[in-house]
Amino acid sequence: MACVLVHTEVDGGLPTDAARAILGEGRRIGSTLGAAVFAVAWVQPGDDDGEPARLLCEALGCGGADRVVLVPAPVEPTLWLTIGPTLATICDRLRPNLVILPAHGGGRDIAPRLAARLGGAFIAEPAIETGPRGEILLARPVYGGDLWRRVQLDELDQVAVITLSADRSPATGADEAELVRLALPAPSPGDFELIASRPDDASSLERARVIVVAGGGVTPAALPLVEALARALGAELGGTRGACERGHVPADREIGVGARQVTPDLYVACGASGSTAHLGAVSLDAEIVAIDLDARAPIFRAARWGLAGAIEDLVPALLRALEARP
Repeated sequence: MACVLVHTEVDGGLPTDAARAILGEGRRIGSTLGAAVFAVAWVQPGDDDGEPARLLCEALGCGGADRVVLVPAPVEPTLWLTIGPTLATICDRLRPNLVILPAHGGGRDIAPRLAARLGGAFIAEPAIETGPRGEILLARPVYGGDLWRRVQLDELDQVAVITLSADRSPATGADEAELVRLALPAPSPGDFELIASRPDDASSLERARVIVVAGGGVTPAALPLVEALARALGAELGGTRGACERGHVPADREIGVGARQVTPDLYVACGASGSTAHLGAVSLDAEIVAIDLDARAPIFRAARWGLAGAIEDLVPALLRALEARP
């Protein structure tokens, strides 16, 4: 394998926490396969040289990068239209076998287009597994989560482009990374007009320790009770595909295969039947509490605790119990 290339976001001259997380995964993959890890960072003009560049290279080296490519042209928003062609040029020069981007709006916009541009394979938010001989496997649920497809990374004859969420541990490197200078065309802002922007508030779902999810069985009348339960528990509110399609929960808060993957300690599912497409996105060690009208719903087989009955009857009792806590 030639190298692993990690798209790295910088804030205040240092890599963001999310960038450290996916760089750490790149480091673990690179160490397993004996591949060099390149961090590609977009910085303010002038920060690609001198003391700012040294400090950034040191931080990226401590995060697991072997080499760093600095592009002195931060462009907003981060989309294929703005930085994609430059990133593709970097890939043409370095010939990576694996490219890792963050699983946010910009990364999800760039990754499939980059894979198509490079003639490679795109895999969205795969699970990273180690095979019996130490090989790296990229695993992804298919057919609604009923089956898993696994691809052995070092047997691919094309570049793999993946997006990863930030819910993973940073790595620790020993040395300052080497700064690699490439003659690159400046990113073009493209022919577009930015009308408005808003923060990705739903990204907090991926870091939440407690999540309350509204399923397709939650009626408009019961939805305020589910929202009140989330507030009482200090939890993030998510939704299944059914709830999001009905407009009960914003689409960017959908939890499921192909949407958000979550790793909470406590997961309270209200009116969610428990399909594999939904539960396949919830970490296996989450403590699941199921609230559903149908006592035979599949969610109860995955739940540690279950309450069978109407949300309108059960959730008010839970809220009273929470209010009575000392």
